[in-house]
Amino acid sequence: MRLHKNPLAVLRNVDWWLWLVTCAICVVSLAFLRSTTQDDPRFAPQFGKQALFLVVGLGFGLLCLLPHYVHAMRLAWLAYGGAVLSLLGLPLFGSVINGSRRWYSLPGLLIQPSEFAKLGAVIGLAALLRFERRASLSTSLLLPGIVAGIPACLVLVQPDLGSTLVYVPITLAMSYAAGARGRHVAVLCSIGFFAFIAAYFSVMHGYQKQRVDVWAQHWNWDENSRDVRDLLREAAYQPWQGLIAMGSGGMTGFGLGHGPQNRYDFLPYRSEDYIFAVVGEEIGWFGSMGVLGLYATLVIGLLRIAQRTRERFGRLLCVGVAAWIGSQSLIHVAVCGWLVPSTGLPMPLLSYGGSSALATLLAVSLCLNVGARREPVLAGDGFR
Repeated sequence: MRLHKNPLAVLRNVDWWLWLVTCAICVVSLAFLRSTTQDDPRFAPQFGKQALFLVVGLGFGLLCLLPHYVHAMRLAWLAYGGAVLSLLGLPLFGSVINGSRRWYSLPGLLIQPSEFAKLGAVIGLAALLRFERRASLSTSLLLPGIVAGIPACLVLVQPDLGSTLVYVPITLAMSYAAGARGRHVAVLCSIGFFAFIAAYFSVMHGYQKQRVDVWAQHWNWDENSRDVRDLLREAAYQPWQGLIAMGSGGMTGFGLGHGPQNRYDFLPYRSEDYIFAVVGEEIGWFGSMGVLGLYATLVIGLLRIAQRTRERFGRLLCVGVAAWIGSQSLIHVAVCGWLVPSTGLPMPLLSYGGSSALATLLAVSLCLNVGARREPVLAGDGFR
């Protein structure tokens, strides 16, 4: 790969429109974090902290455009190993918050390594699959599945089922882009389905099983049932309130900062796991489609960079980041609409969370770095 003598010259080739879309999502995030925290002094500091995280992330992302992304490839396994080690250290040094050990507590700061582990897994898979030319099941799917499965299992035991699920579409998308056959992907999906059933009976915690059970039951609820009323006050309270928020917004919403479920504290964790429910409540269907349009533009833009990139590591990196942001966003929206069981998964860049914001902005910057460079490739598949 060619390393430019003048690093600033590459800035002329950066897709700045895609960077502006990313900044627009950050602005939307701050607007709704102000709305979700304005009436609760316990969460009021979240707005200032998230603003700082986003500014630092955007600034650091701009700096990451300057060095050639080949350095990320050379340090791929170091990044992957660091991510795994940070997850392994949580049982010993992590802080327990709401029954989960997911964070390292520093003075005035919480670091969630599972967010950075997603980026580490994407970089590691891109480094692994860039040499893959054969479409065998073992090399194109099973080996990548092991590489992604190690951090995924470590995240699952925290416990964090939502973040664990994101590794599945990342691995499948990158393996398919690297040459895995469609039938092999279907086989792996089937294995994953049965693995989820086995995990339900053996690995999942009681509250996770309860979320799945309540979700499965709610499709056939009878409003006159006494059990339903009890569930709506207990296990089904949060997803039900999220569904009310999304549905009550109608086409145009109540207005920013005026949603009843938000203002009167009916919806818990509304700045994190259910922020899109507040989006639906306060700016309605039209506004929600606008926000989803920003995410669709970002994901499609990343896939377009992958499409025009011949160098395999850069191409796979962009596919992995697109799968990560796209799948996590869709799961979050589906949770807010109670289309899937509640998982506690933030929406990238929109929900409160410094680690999530920093990891996502770094990932987008690496993809823009890839798109700003045109590397000569002599491999046969580089011309496909």
